[in-house]
Amino acid sequence: MKVNPFIFRTYDIRGIYPQQLNEKIAFQIALSFVKVYPQVKKIVVAYDARLHSLPLAKAVIEALINQGREVIDIGLAPDPLFSFTLFHYKFDGGIMVTASHLPPEYNGLILNVKGKGVTKENLEKIKQEVMKGVSPEKTKKGKLVSLNPEKDYILYVSKKIRLKKPLKIIFDSGNGAMNYLPEKVFKKIGCKVKTIFGEPDGNFPNHLPDPYLEENLKDLKEQVLKEGFDVGFAFDGDGDRVALVDRKGRRVLEDYCLLLLAKHVLKQKRGPVVHGVRVSEIFLKEMKKMGVKTYFSVCHHNAIIEKIEKVRAVFGGEITSHYFFPRDYYLTDDALFSSLKLAEVVSQFEDFADYVDTLPKIFILPEIFIKTSDEEKFLIIEKLKNYLRKEKIDFIDVDGARIQFKNGWALARASNTSPYIKIRFEGKTKKDLIEIKKKALKIFQKGGLRILPT
Repeated sequence: MKVNPFIFRTYDIRGIYPQQLNEKIAFQIALSFVKVYPQVKKIVVAYDARLHSLPLAKAVIEALINQGREVIDIGLAPDPLFSFTLFHYKFDGGIMVTASHLPPEYNGLILNVKGKGVTKENLEKIKQEVMKGVSPEKTKKGKLVSLNPEKDYILYVSKKIRLKKPLKIIFDSGNGAMNYLPEKVFKKIGCKVKTIFGEPDGNFPNHLPDPYLEENLKDLKEQVLKEGFDVGFAFDGDGDRVALVDRKGRRVLEDYCLLLLAKHVLKQKRGPVVHGVRVSEIFLKEMKKMGVKTYFSVCHHNAIIEKIEKVRAVFGGEITSHYFFPRDYYLTDDALFSSLKLAEVVSQFEDFADYVDTLPKIFILPEIFIKTSDEEKFLIIEKLKNYLRKEKIDFIDVDGARIQFKNGWALARASNTSPYIKIRFEGKTKKDLIEIKKKALKIFQKGGLRILPT
């Protein structure tokens, strides 16, 4: 069986169905997973709303039972329920079939052991097993158990949230796996709620399930303004990302969300904070002013979790709206729990939208996505880094290259989940931003990164 090695990303597995990822390959991956992790006996399986997720999940379940494992099937479920099931009931591991926010032709597998993603080293071992073709071991058949953790989840998270006042909230589930779960949780804590695009539909007929892209928030913004909601929340396909829209129908920048959540946590417990490499200088400046130690991390939830544990951070997150609350909740990027924490922040203000207007202005450009290939993207970035080192240009070498200017920064990094190189610019002023973009584009070009000027 021929397998494209590039479906194995830095921390998880993603590919186009059925050419790159199909039932046979999913079966092989599940076999290899338990071969590399023989101690994992009770395994949670879930899948998202994509049209091919159920058949892939069935292949995974068949492989696991074939190898004598007990499979806990929670069915079509968002990442919050998948992660909660792993942590709360203390199962050994899990496999979730999902491609998160990617277009409908993609699918993927997230592998988890004891509430943590598999290590890069062990994912490489799993890859090697799949590439050579692993055979099932002869053993006694396992068993399949069905579980619905929804009631326990709602009770657990609702007890952890205290709003200063009830809010009127609208949710956009993007026809993804989040479904109507946010509505049920927020009703439990006394909010007035409404959901749009709550029915799971793998065709994603209304918009892609990626709240990071501005165009996917259009319907939510319109509904917030039309019906006078205090706030709106949009979730991605598997429910580990959330975007915030204020009562004026404006997206609240993730840089601001990161800052507000960090301050909210730090009021209760002082400690280090972990953030992705795309974080704004405004965030870093505010943390420094508060005397808070901050740490850069690779932009992926597994990497953020590793760093949080290493430095014993009280909060972590990145501007793709993944947030972590290790003192309040299980160490996972549960977007529904993040929306609850954001609601706590919103409820503290007489008018949250007016407060957002008082925050320091951030001068950034929308992230630029450069189409490349999984084979080339990391090589291109490594070539750029070598050029920067040769020219003695100051840059942060954590996840790509973040070039430091006196009046801002520019970042080029390879996506860990898709065939793109991503570019981001920030300046202290609008004039600085324009200047940094011009300077950075010249540096990128000389370093071998071809970008059409915009």
